Amino acid sequence: MAFEAIRLQSWYGTPQGDSVVRIIGAVMERWLSGRHVESTLGLGFTQPYLGLAQEWTDALFGIAPAEMGVARWPPGKGNRIALARPDALPFPDAEFDRVIMTHLLEGADSPHATLRETWRILSPGGRLLVVVPNRRGFWARHDGTPFGWGRPFSPRQLQEQLEEALFIPRQAGYALFLPPWLGKRGVGLARSLEKIGNRWFPVVGGVIVCEAEKVVVASTPLRSYTEQLERRGKLALPAVESGRSMKNIGEDA
Repeated sequence: MAFEAIRLQSWYGTPQGDSVVRIIGAVMERWLSGRHVESTLGLGFTQPYLGLAQEWTDALFGIAPAEMGVARWPPGKGNRIALARPDALPFPDAEFDRVIMTHLLEGADSPHATLRETWRILSPGGRLLVVVPNRRGFWARHDGTPFGWGRPFSPRQLQEQLEEALFIPRQAGYALFLPPWLGKRGVGLARSLEKIGNRWFPVVGGVIVCEAEKVVVASTPLRSYTEQLERRGKLALPAVESGRSMKNIGEDA
């Protein structure tokens, strides 16, 4: 089930929504900082986060599924957001260097088809930055926010979906430890709660943020390829927030 764009836009205009952008956006900014690419595509409802990516890309566009609808972006300028099926994107192969995906995978009819189509339009070695509700977090159980709708993921479930679509997770972590029921009262506590949550209670973070790389491996199953890299010590998945890799946080599922 997709949250409608007009409702998402309205929610992100609240103090709570603004606080969420600051929290998740801080993680994105650290990961994107200093890594300039030629082209970036936002998939889902990514408007609150696309502004963060502008500094690190030459071309920036957005696609939303038809059932979600479109909220114009950027305000006051030519619109860069269009409607399309996320499993049938109107772009040639290897068109983008980076994809940012928010408010999409949890509502997709087929997460695998969506990820495979994302893989297709990414250039070899291109990166997918995906945010999904954490199945064990408080936000997935509170339907008063966009993160309480659709299908939440555990770290292990997200990793398996990515690997089956021929992505290798490169870094992952939890974010959003601000309890959703605090509303306006919790906005001032957001920064402190992020530090405390990441240090002591990472598993209850509201979202999982993961960056994965498109791999092109001829005639080699991805899981076998991943195991080879692990044995050679070449597969490092550092977590930005919690100090834990996708492999480690997957053990919490």
